Amino acid sequence: MWFAIVITVLAAAGNNIGKVLQKQATRTLPRLVLNRQTLLLYLRSGLWVTGMLVDLGGALLMIVAFANAPVSVVQPVSAVGLVILLIFSHFYLKERLQWHEWLAAGVAFLGVLGLGASAEPSHLDHPEISAWRVLGAFGGLVALLGMECWWRHNHGPHMGLGSHSGPTHHHHHHQPAAPPGSSAAAAAAAAAAAADAVLCGLEAGACFGFSAAACRTGFILAAKLSVVWVPLGLAASVALTSSGFLLQTRGLKAGNTVIVCVAAATSSMITGVAAGMLALDEKLPSGHGMKLVRLASWLFILLGVSCLAGGTEALAATARAFAACLPPWAWRLLPRPVAVTVHKLQKQRTQQQHQQQGSMGSEEDEEGLEDLV
Repeated sequence: MWFAIVITVLAAAGNNIGKVLQKQATRTLPRLVLNRQTLLLYLRSGLWVTGMLVDLGGALLMIVAFANAPVSVVQPVSAVGLVILLIFSHFYLKERLQWHEWLAAGVAFLGVLGLGASAEPSHLDHPEISAWRVLGAFGGLVALLGMECWWRHNHGPHMGLGSHSGPTHHHHHHQPAAPPGSSAAAAAAAAAAAADAVLCGLEAGACFGFSAAACRTGFILAAKLSVVWVPLGLAASVALTSSGFLLQTRGLKAGNTVIVCVAAATSSMITGVAAGMLALDEKLPSGHGMKLVRLASWLFILLGVSCLAGGTEALAATARAFAACLPPWAWRLLPRPVAVTVHKLQKQRTQQQHQQQGSMGSEEDEEGLEDLV
């Protein structure tokens, strides 16, 4: 298992560092277009070619990792690539890291060590369930995600956060709707856009998590049925990754970049673990102590990567955005301390918005008085 974990860390580091090197090289290169002169400039750039090779090497190592280890281990460990990227930026790009970023990096690496310590030799074996059950379970999970995306993107705007379709019908005869140009309408539209951005980030992360599971599924089915399932699994992985990038791009256009990225990273890890446990019959460690170590390791990686991606303020903003997306019945399923904490964060945010609207209203009143004078 340690071999697969080291390979995964190297693969994730290659993916992230390779993209940084390519971005550094493009500062002195023209915009990439498909003509001979521009392509030769890119191919003659040592830094760009190095970044491309490092990125490609990371992708190949990731395939090796999925061929040799469960998704519920590889997918969380791959999130540590962000930690490697920040450390690389600290030493290579001279971007100084704050103390809390070093602490978050340490927490994430502690989670990686916990995953390795809680691994058992039997976890490397392919599941004993039938190949068709694996295929059906994984296909069902992907179909559920596809139906959710289709329904939300076709019907979601009419039921979204900013529409307030339920309360509007109850109060329509008692108080007029907010004018399109009013601050209330603008706040409602901004809230709807923020909620949509978070949901896009969650859907993108789910695509990334299922992409990892698709790659692993291909190797499992190849061992049980035919080697042809390896390229089929890789093709499904590429398709899911592409869909994830499209959803993430939509979210980045409408919402806060940090919150969308944290949502995608969180969803990717949770979905990858869920797909491994539910569809691929991956098991927790046999001992109760090691089970706690495994769960704590997932939590450490999740917290460390989330803090690195956006800091404490982004975590608070993400929690508020997630809470805005939850239906009323979901609140009853949350542990009471979590629900109380999120409610306090929402209350603080509401108070800040009221203070900002009050200051904007006073400025408008002053401008009106100046116009009258």
